[in-house]
Amino acid sequence: MLPYLLIAAAAGLASGLLHLGIGLPALGGLMLAYLAPLPLFLAGLGLGYQGAATAAAVGAVLVALVQGLPFAAIHAVTYGLPVCILCRQALLSRVDDGVSHWYPPGRLSLVLAGLATAFFFLWFLGMALFGDGLLPLLYEIMGQMAAQFADPGQREALLSLAELLPAFGAISWMLGLVVNGVLAQGLLVRFERNLRPSPNLADMELPPALFLVLLGGIVVAMLGGLLGMIGKTLAAIAVVPYFLLGLGVFHAFSRGWNGRLFILMLFYGFVLPLFFVPAAVVIVGLGLLYAAMRLRAGGKPNGGAGTGGDAGKEE
Repeated sequence: MLPYLLIAAAAGLASGLLHLGIGLPALGGLMLAYLAPLPLFLAGLGLGYQGAATAAAVGAVLVALVQGLPFAAIHAVTYGLPVCILCRQALLSRVDDGVSHWYPPGRLSLVLAGLATAFFFLWFLGMALFGDGLLPLLYEIMGQMAAQFADPGQREALLSLAELLPAFGAISWMLGLVVNGVLAQGLLVRFERNLRPSPNLADMELPPALFLVLLGGIVVAMLGGLLGMIGKTLAAIAVVPYFLLGLGVFHAFSRGWNGRLFILMLFYGFVLPLFFVPAAVVIVGLGLLYAAMRLRAGGKPNGGAGTGGDAGKEE
């Protein structure tokens, strides 16, 4: 028990130290903070979700001692709680005829989308109850940035992005957790410390209701104003699972290619960072097309293997 606690505590200290990088003036500090969930995922996927909870608590205490309670709350809410929930769900399994069926990646992506939606509406309600509202806050933030530009056109362009800030934030937060979770699972597999096999993103099965949420968000986004901001945010959250599915399909298609490793390195190291928007549009389109083809072929839209009535039982 003691080694378990020491490892979890060490992961929490590492996460807290990485989170403290957000206070550094350089861009490298933000990159360090972006990796703060990685040690938590290592603890959760390698020790169990109790390990993630222990690591998250230790990390929050460290941040509280150095930066104060508000920053500790941010660490706990944006990193600790989501990682604990995702690790708990990821480690659920059931056994049929001696074969283990693990919690499927499609449902994990829906859990992540649900967390992002809940956090957005909590932020929205919090600003409505204890502030002047979320939209005025966003315009104030962008107005302060726009004031640094002398060109009126540039100022108006920046102000027009105010309604997109929650959508950008949701996508960044969701993809950050995905990247850190994948990195953690890859490291654990490399050293044979993983508690579950790595899921195959190409096997993701997404329910038709998610597409309806995406379509509804796009329609509401056209209204502009407060409703437009909500629509844009919900559409951005709903599109991430299709983005992940598209990446999984791309990986599956590339398995037989010569120089596959070089192509993947080129894609993730050059194409995706430099041409993120057009590349993301293509990937999302691939995910949507694949999901539609699977539904048309009669595939199960709501889970796949391991999603039966007893899928919530731990092995």
